[in-house]
Amino acid sequence: MSFPPIHRQVVVPAAVPEAFEAFTARIGEWWPVDRFSVHGAGSTAAFRDGELVETGANGGSEAVWGTVLDWRPPRSFRMTWHPGRDAAKASVVEVSFAPVGDDATLVTVTHSGWETLDARDEYRQGWPAVLSSLAATWPAAPAKETEDLILVLQHIPAPGAGDPFEHPLFKAHASFLEGLYERGILVAAGPFPASGEGMTIVRAGDATEAAAIVHDAHFADESVTGGLLEVRVRPWVVMLHGSSLA
Repeated sequence: MSFPPIHRQVVVPAAVPEAFEAFTARIGEWWPVDRFSVHGAGSTAAFRDGELVETGANGGSEAVWGTVLDWRPPRSFRMTWHPGRDAAKASVVEVSFAPVGDDATLVTVTHSGWETLDARDEYRQGWPAVLSSLAATWPAAPAKETEDLILVLQHIPAPGAGDPFEHPLFKAHASFLEGLYERGILVAAGPFPASGEGMTIVRAGDATEAAAIVHDAHFADESVTGGLLEVRVRPWVVMLHGSSLA
């Protein structure tokens, strides 16, 4: 059975090059090794010679988490992923960095290759904690007026979900969309015919609000937290619009 990738996201208050540098060159400063590592608390991780390597406390044993497959600073990198597992059963992790206004970045982890790794639910819950640790390396950014930021929320049915419109949790998704409408940030929302997939367009007043929208898309929509839908948020640069986006 083929399983779609999982996407986990966070907005950090830093420009794209700084966000990329923090995730890669400074990964050992923020990665929560006490929860997600091979050797546990006191170890550290670093990219070295095309691999992501964990070193145990006091320079102890090493564990290779994966090998870099594609390196495109500051926009993305892609690597195999097998911490504590046989490299022959590696999955694939891609991390991308997209600007949200001038001084913030949407960091997206896309984890695929579940045909070789039976740990989808584990990583589905784990990546948000990792990204929260990344975001915590910066102080909270003050609200800053800027031009409207347009975000697109893409929803697809989770594996084995069946027809999402017939599922009891779909009411929670409708309630989430209603909440966006009540906040005055919903531009449009609706499904693609016969696919079970959908798209929502929202307007954020600044990067702080965009960060809240990304967080809520992953954690305030019970159809997502309950496993009915998967969501991916993408910044959208609108070059031409009609009255609905004016």
